[in-house]
Amino acid sequence: MVDPNYLQDKKVQKIDSDIKLFETDLQRKKMELEGLDSRLDTEIESFRAKAKSKRDAFEALRGRLRETERDWKSADKEFQEAKKRKDKTRSNLQKEVNTLRTRIRNAETTKEKRFRELDNEKKKIVEKAKQEKGREMDKEKAREVDKVEGEKRKELGL
Repeated sequence: MVDPNYLQDKKVQKIDSDIKLFETDLQRKKMELEGLDSRLDTEIESFRAKAKSKRDAFEALRGRLRETERDWKSADKEFQEAKKRKDKTRSNLQKEVNTLRTRIRNAETTKEKRFRELDNEKKKIVEKAKQEKGREMDKEKAREVDKVEGEKRKELGL
C-alpha cells in the first residue's frame, strides 16, 4: 500500500483530484459513447432504410421505364405500320382516281365522236332527202311541163 503521509502531499492530492475528475469524465464519456452508439445506430438504420427505400423506388422506376419504353416501341411500330397502310391505300386510291379520270376523258371523247357521227348521218339523211325532193320536184316539174306542152300542142293542134 501507500504511505498515508504521501496522501497528504498537495501534488498527490491534486493528482488524486485529477484522477477522480478523469474517472468522472471517463464514466460520462462511456455513457456518452453508449448513447452515441445507440443514437448513431438509429441514425444509420434510418439512413439505411431511406437508402433501401430510394433504391427500391429507383428499381421500380427503372422497371416502369423499361415497360414504358417497350410500350412506346410497340406504339411507334403500330404507328409506322398504320402510316404505311395509309400511304399504300392512298396511293392505290390515287391510281384508281387517275384511271377513272382517264376513262371519263376517253368516254367523253368517244361521246363527242359519236355526236359528230350522228350529226354527219343527219346531214346525209337531209342531203338524201333534199336530193329525193329535188328529183321528185324535177319529175313533177317535168310532168307539169309535159302537161303544159301537151295542152299547148292540143291548143295549137299539133
